[in-house]
Amino acid sequence: MIRTLWQQRELISQLTKRDILTRYRGSVLGLLWSFLTPLLMLLVYTFVFGFVFETRWNVDIANKGEFAMILFCGLTAFNVFGETVSRAPGCVLGNPSYIKRVVFPLEILPVTILGSALVNGFIGLLTLLVANLFLSGYIPGTIVFLPVVVMPLVLISLGFGWLRASLGVY
Repeated sequence: MIRTLWQQRELISQLTKRDILTRYRGSVLGLLWSFLTPLLMLLVYTFVFGFVFETRWNVDIANKGEFAMILFCGLTAFNVFGETVSRAPGCVLGNPSYIKRVVFPLEILPVTILGSALVNGFIGLLTLLVANLFLSGYIPGTIVFLPVVVMPLVLISLGFGWLRASLGVY
């Protein structure tokens, strides 16, 4: 399986790029939406949880934006998982031209969905880092542990994506 994914890496990257571009084609702002959506989400979370609900934790939080950033961090990871799992059942049936006409490795279709979700998650992470830099003045050193968090997320998302894609065909 790993060898197949490695051999098809160019096809996976092309299909992922196509998926990202077709998602925003025809919209007013186009690809700018992928940058604007996480920024607006972070602003809404900061306003709602910092000022409307005045969320309090038992720990010392310096400003009201920190809770929103903690929440946004968790939601970014969940959105990668949720997007992969929710779009996977239709990925095989949504591409009949690949299945009927040529020999095509079907196992890469959920991988392309995961790649698209990871690009959106990376944009959300960049938004989070810029917001953290703006609010606290530095980027935390724990960013070096990002691969430790992302790798299990990728494996679990891909596993559930393959499972849901196979059930979607059934």
